[in-house]
Amino acid sequence: MKKFDLTGKAAVITGATKGIGLGIAKTFAENGAELALIGRDVKSGEKALSEIKDISKKKTMFYSCDVGEYSQVKNTCDRILSDFSKVDILVCNAGWTVKAPLEDMDIEVWDRAIAVNLNGVFYFIRSLINSMLDNKYGNIIIVGSSVTWNGAGGGLHYPATKSALSGIVKGLSYEFLPRGIRANIISPALVDTPMLRERYPDDESTNKMLASQVPVGRIGKPEDIGNLALFLASDESGYIVGQEILVDGGRILYKHPDGS
Repeated sequence: MKKFDLTGKAAVITGATKGIGLGIAKTFAENGAELALIGRDVKSGEKALSEIKDISKKKTMFYSCDVGEYSQVKNTCDRILSDFSKVDILVCNAGWTVKAPLEDMDIEVWDRAIAVNLNGVFYFIRSLINSMLDNKYGNIIIVGSSVTWNGAGGGLHYPATKSALSGIVKGLSYEFLPRGIRANIISPALVDTPMLRERYPDDESTNKMLASQVPVGRIGKPEDIGNLALFLASDESGYIVGQEILVDGGRILYKHPDGS
């Protein structure tokens, strides 16, 4: 049963081949959206495309693109507009981080974090904004991170770039809301994704430890983020503008064993 109907809406989702992005794509597919899936790896893109087509018969296409390269983003967006005629919903989900303490951080780490986490968001918005303005409709959803509250994430590069997304959403809302374009941020924490598993192995003891840090008692799932993205993508959320919504199972309220 459809929760919120996205029939007739065309959605672009970056980082859509795995983790949170794939969870959002599947949720959108279940609710009638046409989808343009963005990812770098062609093999992962083909697998994601197959999974989506098992869910929905709506138009779904995959585009290989490095979101940190403007020329690739611009060319990809031009192709999407040619293939779909319009874009109603843009989900900027692609993200990148590695564990890199500041005292040992290579400049390349900082530059790549800015390229993917910040520039990539701007590049997609810049490449699609005129089409949205022409249609007098646009819904932009950015996937941020709870690191903007606690500074975690493997190094300074991650909370710095994710925090900057708040400024993008505020600026978009100030400039474009009167022209039919709405923007919000979803900030997850501790969601079971490949990025999480690069830091924490998927075994019983580790999962029990992680779940103990979440007041609701479990690690988050990509569909937890997908459900909120679906609501924000729907017209039922039309009075929610320029907000950053934390989705963490209460983890920010976690009381550490030392009482802190």
